[in-house]
Amino acid sequence: MGAKSGTKKKIIEKARKLFAERGFNGATTAEIARHVGVSEAALYKHFKSKKEIFLACITPSVVVKIDKTDEPDIYDIIQARMELVKSNLDSFNILFREYPYHPELAKMFLDQVYTQDKHMKHLMKKVSNENLTPAQSLMYEIGITSAIWAILNFEKVQEEVISEKMPLGNVADEIAKFVMSGVSGKKD
Repeated sequence: MGAKSGTKKKIIEKARKLFAERGFNGATTAEIARHVGVSEAALYKHFKSKKEIFLACITPSVVVKIDKTDEPDIYDIIQARMELVKSNLDSFNILFREYPYHPELAKMFLDQVYTQDKHMKHLMKKVSNENLTPAQSLMYEIGITSAIWAILNFEKVQEEVISEKMPLGNVADEIAKFVMSGVSGKKD
């Protein structure tokens, strides 16, 4: 990897952390440059604007693939989504914090994560018996992803919030059971 692409990668990495902690308005280009160890002018050799840096930060840095040759089951699909969110937690934190102010973030994420996840599409067909409209399917996917995101963030702070750590067990299994059985927990 060349020095230029290495610097660009480091800018994205450090900026992602700052945007996740402080939001778009709270993180400055001077602060990003300081964390990277370059001048503010050097940032602009790699990016045209703070907004361009910001948008680069939302792209997931880790994409999780399901390594099964046969058809993945619901647990495999939920586990893969769990790993995707966990591996890209800062990107998801930016997305959920900032998309009301930057709608293009939601569009980018839909294009990069949701529309390319054929396994999640398979899951949606399976749980709905192919009766979901595209809008309902999207709401379901966002609901699952949001639940995973909220649980992972809660896991990070729960010791500060409650006196005793709540055992969350295998969250992916619990979410899969919930998706398949609903609130009642009953299986057909």
